[in-house]
Parts: sequence; C-alpha cells; structure tokens
Amino acid sequence: MVAVTGLVAFLATVAVTLAQNQCDVTVLYESHCPDSRNFIHHDLVPIWHMLEPHCSLDLVPFGKARSTESGFVCQHGAKECRGNMVMSCALRKLPAGRQQLDFVSCYMGDPDYGGPQCAEKSGLSWTDIEACMQSGEGTQLQKEAEAKSYSIRMSRFVPTVVLNDAFNPTDHNEAVGGKFNKLMCRYTSSSDICSLV
Repeated sequence: MVAVTGLVAFLATVAVTLAQNQCDVTVLYESHCPDSRNFIHHDLVPIWHMLEPHCSLDLVPFGKARSTESGFVCQHGAKECRGNMVMSCALRKLPAGRQQLDFVSCYMGDPDYGGPQCAEKSGLSWTDIEACMQSGEGTQLQKEAEAKSYSIRMSRFVPTVVLNDAFNPTDHNEAVGGKFNKLMCRYTSSSDICSLV
C-alpha cells in the first residue's frame, strides 16, 4: 500500500510539473504592421525551437481590423487586409507550430510580393491560397480571426501576446518590450530559454 501511495504521489508531482511547463502562446498581429514584423522576426522566431516542446502556438492575423458589409477595413489599408487573408489561408493548410511560423515569418518579410515564394518554400500551392482567398473560405477565416481577436481583452497595441488564453497587460508589455525570452523562462522553466535571460 505504501508503494502504491508513493507511486500516486510521484505521478501527481510529475503531472503538476508537466502542467506547469505547458503553455499556449497566442499572437494577434497584422501583416503590414512593423511592430508585428519586429516581434515575430526578433523575439518569437529565434526562440521558438526551444519553446515548441513546451508550448502551443496560435497565430491570428487580424489585429485592429474590422469587418464591414463589403469586406474588411485594416489599420494599414487594403494591402494589409489582403495579407491577413493570405496568412489565414496558408495557416489553415499548414500544421501548427514551426511550419506555420516559418510561413508567417517569410511572408512578413515581403508581404506585398513574397507570397508565392513563401508558399513554395512551405510546400504550399500559391494557387490553392489564391483560391481560398477568392472563395468564401478566406473571408470566413478572417471572420474567425476577428472573433478570436475580439474575444480576448486585448491591448490596443499590435501585436498582442496572450499566454494561456488570458490577456495579462504585464506579460504582454514584457513580451513586446524585448523580454519575451525572460517571460517564457518564467512560464516554461526551460533551461534552454532561461539560459538566454
């Protein structure tokens, strides 16, 4: 009986430790936003390979846009609305995590002209992405991104970083203030990430 009790206690400790080391990272961003591009390229991409074993990633390309009867209105204009839809269509076709982040990082490096090359690099068909955009699917994906964006009490700043499905202004400010690795050290206790702090 003592052995069983000890085993149960050990397994409970392991379960708590694993639960503490798991996190959900949501990034609400815009295709033509310089701050979004900066966060993705300089904060998220460099450490994602260390975060991926501990965290899930949800990239939501919408930001401060809003839907209208005739489509969408975006903070940085029509090109941004198009770019957000390109990314929604591509994200739908790629597995979550590294492959999605690779496409987004590539695309945000040249959101006006990089789509076909980024699609090819990610193993996607640009024709399929365009078909998604021209059908109702792209619009529906953007409406889903809008619903997700506005369901989170988000910052007025884009990008908005949300951990474990709860917006925390302090965590968000740390993430977009150049201390994303420090924040993720606290959330994951990963020695790889903590060594960067």
